[in-house]
Amino acid sequence: MRLFVTGGAGFIGSNFIQYILKKYPDYKVINLDKLTYAGNLENLKEVENNHRYEFVQGDICDRELVDRLVKEVDAIIHFAAESHVDRSI
Repeated sequence: MRLFVTGGAGFIGSNFIQYILKKYPDYKVINLDKLTYAGNLENLKEVENNHRYEFVQGDICDRELVDRLVKEVDAIIHFAAESHVDRSI
């Protein structure tokens, strides 16, 4: 199973990724995160060298990037968000 996770460097997304990689040894995870104020790669130190994990820094609004990344995934888990309205407009 190949999972595409958006916002995986945030608190919820990073915990989800760590859980999935521990619980399901045959799963692979692609993590797309823009690394804004809410994203922190320190949250993913435990999995950064795992061969089943791939980090891509980018924006979910970049259609070409997202189209390329989702070509061979089985599921999309969407955690990317702006937590303050003034930052999202």
